[in-house]
Amino acid sequence: MDLEITATPRETLVWAPTAEAAHELRVRLADDGYLVRDADPWELQQLGLVTDGDHLEFDPARILDVTIGPDANASLHALVDDGHTLLWHRWQTQRARKVWGVPVALPHRGGPRAGGTDTAPHFGATVRSRNGLGLKLSRDTYATINKRSSMDRWTREDNPELWDRLDHIYEDAEHRILTDEWCEAQRIDALANYDLNMAHFASLDPGEFEVALQEAVSSQADMVEVTDLSQWDGVPGLYVMVLDEFRQVYVGATNESIGIAKRIRQHWTGQKQFDRLIWGSVETSILSINSFRALDTTRIFAMKTTSSFDEEHPLLQRFPAKFTLNRIIGGRDAARFAGILGMRGVMRTRETPDTTEIVDEEVST
Repeated sequence: MDLEITATPRETLVWAPTAEAAHELRVRLADDGYLVRDADPWELQQLGLVTDGDHLEFDPARILDVTIGPDANASLHALVDDGHTLLWHRWQTQRARKVWGVPVALPHRGGPRAGGTDTAPHFGATVRSRNGLGLKLSRDTYATINKRSSMDRWTREDNPELWDRLDHIYEDAEHRILTDEWCEAQRIDALANYDLNMAHFASLDPGEFEVALQEAVSSQADMVEVTDLSQWDGVPGLYVMVLDEFRQVYVGATNESIGIAKRIRQHWTGQKQFDRLIWGSVETSILSINSFRALDTTRIFAMKTTSSFDEEHPLLQRFPAKFTLNRIIGGRDAARFAGILGMRGVMRTRETPDTTEIVDEEVST
């Protein structure tokens, strides 16, 4: 297996092609007594090695930190001895022939990279697939199992009752690795929810969707259709991502430090964490905008404003809920309401078609 490498004075990161491959490597090294830590993007960001608009390439689920010095030497030698090949990651600007005494090769010219290389022109730029997900949403890659928990680190002392209640879904004492049984049940639920959402999308009328879209967009005098996303780099404001195939929109807001262009690219290159695919219940969970891929977005509308977070929720409310992908109410008050009412106080859910009725209709026709 080809494994990509980045190295800094404080860490050595090993990038596996998939989260599953990284999990197997992590377990193998840990079981044999090698030091492996969770990967964090902070060091690469401080050194300016993370490409602008490409930060979500950093997927901790498929990256291992084997530290530095003798510990890194031992871990890397173990990987090479197991038949793996070490290649420099494209973010690594200083490439030596070895790292911690272990040979590292240059990337294969023109060869495939971990994570996939599908490309296409889109809104004035070239978009690339990530982690083998392709450039359009697919059921085949939607619920790929990832055993790593996406929750922030916590300990039993933080909430003993909750910790004990959840203990059975983890296979390690630190509550970082989910059990195979939980992951398989999550995959079944996620795919069932995916099918319910697809049935919902199919039930929507394209004409009604277009009328609702135009009415909402025209309610904002300064909102325009975007053809070249690069013109919105560093621009604060509101944006509407339109997914015509699904008769859905996503309404978002961003500040100047991120900008509309970068925020939209983050949606395209992101991947909703496996353990967060279900938002609420199987029957009512809305598919995350980060589960869709770049080419699913067919139109974009945007408006420059410095009060975008104040205006996000009113704009979202102008769309009938059945046409929206937003999972929370949006706006500056969302975090405050969540703190007072809990996440259920800001959660938005989907009224999906009854699958039994769908089957009965298909049989009858």
